[in-house]
Amino acid sequence: MPGPDRPVSEHPTRLRLTGLAGTTLMALGGYSSGALPGAASGQRGDPAPWPYWLGLAAWFVGLVVLAVAWWRLGASAPRPGRRPVRLRWLLVTGALWAVPLLFAPPMGSRDVYAYACQGALWLDGVNPYAVGVADGGCPWTAAVPSLWWDTTTPYGPLAITLAGGVVALARLVATTSADQLLAATFLFRALALLGALLLARYLPRLARACGAAPATAAWLALLSPLTAVHVVGGAHNDAVLVGLVVAALAVACGSGSGSGSGLGAPWARLLAAGTLVGLAVAVKVTAVVALPFVALLAVVRLTGDRQSTSLRGRMPAASVALAGAVTAGAATFAAVTVAAGLDTGWLDALPATGRMVQWTSLPTGLGMAAGYLLRALGWPEAFGTAVATARTLGVAVLVAASVALVVRAWRAVGGPPVDARRAVVTSCGLAFGAVTLLSPVFYPWYALATVGVLAATLDGRWRRPLAGAVLALSFLVLPDGLGIASRTKLPGALCDVLLVVTLTVLAVRSRRRSRQSRRRRAADAAGAGPDPTPARPGPVGRVSVHGGGATGRRHRRSGLAARPGAPARPRSRG
Repeated sequence: MPGPDRPVSEHPTRLRLTGLAGTTLMALGGYSSGALPGAASGQRGDPAPWPYWLGLAAWFVGLVVLAVAWWRLGASAPRPGRRPVRLRWLLVTGALWAVPLLFAPPMGSRDVYAYACQGALWLDGVNPYAVGVADGGCPWTAAVPSLWWDTTTPYGPLAITLAGGVVALARLVATTSADQLLAATFLFRALALLGALLLARYLPRLARACGAAPATAAWLALLSPLTAVHVVGGAHNDAVLVGLVVAALAVACGSGSGSGSGLGAPWARLLAAGTLVGLAVAVKVTAVVALPFVALLAVVRLTGDRQSTSLRGRMPAASVALAGAVTAGAATFAAVTVAAGLDTGWLDALPATGRMVQWTSLPTGLGMAAGYLLRALGWPEAFGTAVATARTLGVAVLVAASVALVVRAWRAVGGPPVDARRAVVTSCGLAFGAVTLLSPVFYPWYALATVGVLAATLDGRWRRPLAGAVLALSFLVLPDGLGIASRTKLPGALCDVLLVVTLTVLAVRSRRRSRQSRRRRAADAAGAGPDPTPARPGPVGRVSVHGGGATGRRHRRSGLAARPGAPARPRSRG
């Protein structure tokens, strides 16, 4: 199964060089097919020239090579005399793979140009929460997709402040507008790498606190093609978000299961974790999902030496922990907002992001499928209504799922500290996954937070599906930022319907098997005692194997010793 905590089947250095060759091909292809300044080839409406297709082929081949190297590096195949891959070796490998992409044009998205425009507006005294980049007079508006020219900024005050700092530095080192945009692009990539470094520092700590392998967590969250494309190549601010969230969870866990070395240590860690969540929310609002789970991790730390405490007995500590985390997070967010001279106008911009109708959002895809059906039946005007209704239902399911995950984490708090932390962090990752899948709009880089949190907790059974999803998401966008989802609307909507039907059938079957298992256990418990069925007599020393097990078990009437390995002693026949 994927995970470098077990030996790999081929020499790791060969895989390291293979991945480096893949990212090098991707970088070379990006110079003719990447998200270069100006409108993308598909947005201009004219046929793309042959260098674009050559670069696209190089990028695609490089991505496939990187994906194969990454998967093989994580595939476990025990081999005599081969030691498992170490965490430090993996981190060095990830840094090596990132080097070619550092010098490539933006790839997979054009958001970095929007970041630059928003920072320029704020730096010039224009409120990016009030006007779009076109009306604000950004000199690089042509590089931003026209769909977002008149849209206000949906990012938090910390994201705007960081963007303003990047543009200020770019203006210091360059004179022309084109050179300033080039410098800003590399500086935004440096910010994304800072988020990755934060993740590299705290993800292994979180994995150890949850009883997971740090090397496997780093392989899944830091070395994947999704990270290469959208953190290093795309320079998304989601990298900063996931770094802050994982750091908050790790700080809330602490180094042990007790109450800390000093009386104030757990509360200091709680306030620090709340502050980190507040900073993450100041980047993107979705980070608020982590707040209740940070509080529950603090409860695990505070009551770790009192595992027998009832749910009602843990309620005061949970209430105080939640209040402390919320207070620290809200104070941090307010301080950043005031320091930036901004308001909460970014909340008004969030609905505008829903103008993109793509099947990559599960509710949107289901609404699209219903709209296509209504259109075929003669009601084409019902398409928009179907999508809006499905999105509303998706938000309702999202709220219900989030509440259920918080309750699940709360019930696990009273168990052993490692198991409790693992359950809480897993619930947090699933909550981010629910936000990712059930929101009205989805882009592949939105999954970075889900993967970063779940990488610290998932066992071998679920790591392979998550790794497969990471690979699939890595191929959803082209290097120039155009999404494949926009070209496959009807097939994608049908795939969403098929996915929901399949998951429903699997859930019903799993629930049925669980009920049958509970009934069998109850029947076995009720009928415990000597087996009333008489056994056929057999010769002394005969062994009967039940259930196909390799070890089997000895027949009750065989006359063999009950202890394995003890000499056979025939019973007396009277």
